[in-house]
Amino acid sequence: MPQITSNLISAKDTPLKQLSWRDQRYVRFYEVVDLLVDLVQQYAHSDTGQSKRRVKGNQLEKLHYSIECLVRDCLAVAFHRKRKGEAAIKKGQHHYAADRSDHMLTYSIHIQRAFTTLEAMGFLKVTQKGSYDRVGLRDGSRQSRLTRYVATDRLLALFTEHELAALPAIVPAYNNPQLIRVNRTELSENGLKRRVKVSFTETDETARIRANLQVINKALSRNWYDLEIEDEELLALQRRLAAAKTDERRIRLDHRTLYRVFNDPDLTTGGRFYGGWWQNIPKKYRQVLAVNGKQMVELDYSNQHPAILYAQQGLVRPLDCYTGIIAPKKLRDDHNGLRDQIKKAFNAMLNAKEPMKRAPKTINLTNYGLTWRETSEAIMAFHKPIAHHFYSGAGLRLQRIDSDIAEKILLHFTSKGIPILPLHDSFLMHHGYESSLEPIMIDVFEEVVGAKPKIDKKVKQTLQSLELPGQSAYDAEQVSDDVKELLAAMQGHDHRLDAFRALTRQR
Repeated sequence: MPQITSNLISAKDTPLKQLSWRDQRYVRFYEVVDLLVDLVQQYAHSDTGQSKRRVKGNQLEKLHYSIECLVRDCLAVAFHRKRKGEAAIKKGQHHYAADRSDHMLTYSIHIQRAFTTLEAMGFLKVTQKGSYDRVGLRDGSRQSRLTRYVATDRLLALFTEHELAALPAIVPAYNNPQLIRVNRTELSENGLKRRVKVSFTETDETARIRANLQVINKALSRNWYDLEIEDEELLALQRRLAAAKTDERRIRLDHRTLYRVFNDPDLTTGGRFYGGWWQNIPKKYRQVLAVNGKQMVELDYSNQHPAILYAQQGLVRPLDCYTGIIAPKKLRDDHNGLRDQIKKAFNAMLNAKEPMKRAPKTINLTNYGLTWRETSEAIMAFHKPIAHHFYSGAGLRLQRIDSDIAEKILLHFTSKGIPILPLHDSFLMHHGYESSLEPIMIDVFEEVVGAKPKIDKKVKQTLQSLELPGQSAYDAEQVSDDVKELLAAMQGHDHRLDAFRALTRQR
């Protein structure tokens, strides 16, 4: 395949500005950003015929940064000119308070100047207007939604056809500087639950956690992770995630770095790893995850939290902590369906700080003729040795333990430059490392918990709508000597991997 080229179609010949956040490996991307900054500076509004005052110094730096973010976000979800994904943006002025972590994004520059002008010039298009739910539902959740937008053909025309086929790979990777976050649930004045950010004191522990994250993220950034499915299936998945009205659940291939989220300023609860785009995909798509074009294997800790609790009591846990607890009153054929509901109930009871009168909205027991009360009582009776942990908030304390286990496993491999993807209690790696991953998972668990765990390998299931793992779209086609035909048969994940490798060679 031809290499990614550098011939920007524009009349702009000025040299690239050497700004601190720039990575010259992505010179093509920043040429587009520079062009758009100049156009925004020169733009004259149709209602007045006058252009806004040109910004300089620190304000100009913020304008560059804002346009970079806007372009990166919409290109990271655009898999080709004809296959556009929606990006989300926070347009409310309250999102850009002076104490926000990313001080480079301000309402006056990011929204009023950069986004509004790029939309007016036809480079961005709003596909869904945002809304803010001030009342909320009875459970405290809100039905608010963010504004969504896409890159228009005018913006995409600034890239070559080869670049369009690999857009997410030529977009600079998103690196969030806030590697440690502390979030806490509080009640607002009207009694609704809300998540608020909490400050914390820098200590030797926070320095250690941050340094370890830098090691892990450095190894992750050197590899390319993708879904080896057809382009149309990838776009359909994006649309299904968008329909779920969850702005965080989007495939952003530039999100390849991790951060840890704790639940108290002393960092005694929580601590799990977030930030990787692979954490947002439905479980069934994990079987087509690939690293550098190679199939991955997923191993997980079986019944991890109950295993930790039983080990702390010096006891051996039941073989399966979520089956045989209560019999359904309505007969159904989906045994695994009831098990999943019991598992969700078990975890909800561990996380809650006081008894719950009704089931969380994510749990549906009525299909099995069961009530929340009898299910809760059955779980506590079945797990009598650890029943005192239910409704005590123990789940968040257990998350600190399982996240520390994950940290040790990630460091073991990433310190050797071997990519590994965390999913809380499971890990994804190149299938060739399966024999190395399992013993490390066992050793680390025994080191932290003092008991031997059970490791499960996720069995790959046949999905009719997906390609088989390791199968490229052109495998089923007859070999052709026509280069154009071969290129046309390649899927987006082939182009993205090729582009990533080309960029890596330029380092």
